[in-house]
Amino acid sequence: MADIVFDALTRWYGDTPQRRVLDDVSGQIRGGEFVVVVGRSGSGKSTLLNLLGGLDLPSRGTVRIGDVDMATLNDRRITELRRARMGFIFQSYNLIPTLSVADNLRLPLSLNGLPEDNRVAEWLDRVGLDGRQEAWPDQLSGGEQQRVAIARALIHGPEFIFADEPTGNLDLDNAERVIALLDGLCRESGRTLIMATHAREVVGLADQLLTIRDGRLVDAGAAA
Repeated sequence: MADIVFDALTRWYGDTPQRRVLDDVSGQIRGGEFVVVVGRSGSGKSTLLNLLGGLDLPSRGTVRIGDVDMATLNDRRITELRRARMGFIFQSYNLIPTLSVADNLRLPLSLNGLPEDNRVAEWLDRVGLDGRQEAWPDQLSGGEQQRVAIARALIHGPEFIFADEPTGNLDLDNAERVIALLDGLCRESGRTLIMATHAREVVGLADQLLTIRDGRLVDAGAAA
């Protein structure tokens, strides 16, 4: 399992470099770790995840995944890297509303040229949604939609899972269920889980805690 090493990551937007969303952030995420990124809204958590996952490019600094320097990849190769080795989970679920639950799960398999076999049914069973294959996303509760999103992020066997405020739209009971599910599924398969959240109750599950304040990394280390 590859490590992610990031050095001096800086991101600004527009023509005013002094207004930096992320400023000189460095660190290392070991393969198989559960890393939690905490900080207030607007602190730079999502920007860090986007840079580590190749959804955005740094204004300065580098991201290495194993032996791969992301800066050396063109758009096509970054897309291929994300598609094959990464899974993404968002606060807003990002399910495709015109596709059934099953077809949402088939999408990453199709994009990666993988056979379906019985994976869709297996993953829906693992997230507690057996029998909901033909449901539409708008027929599901928020907690159910997020569980579908987790299954979609994991079904193609990626090494890295990026979760950006995955419980932000859920009530407490559903949030706890989703966090426990995501933690358990990733740990049993040895995947690297990187989660940005403002929910401090997640901290106790983490192997490493990164605290972001005003775009800067103010603390990094083992979670208490």
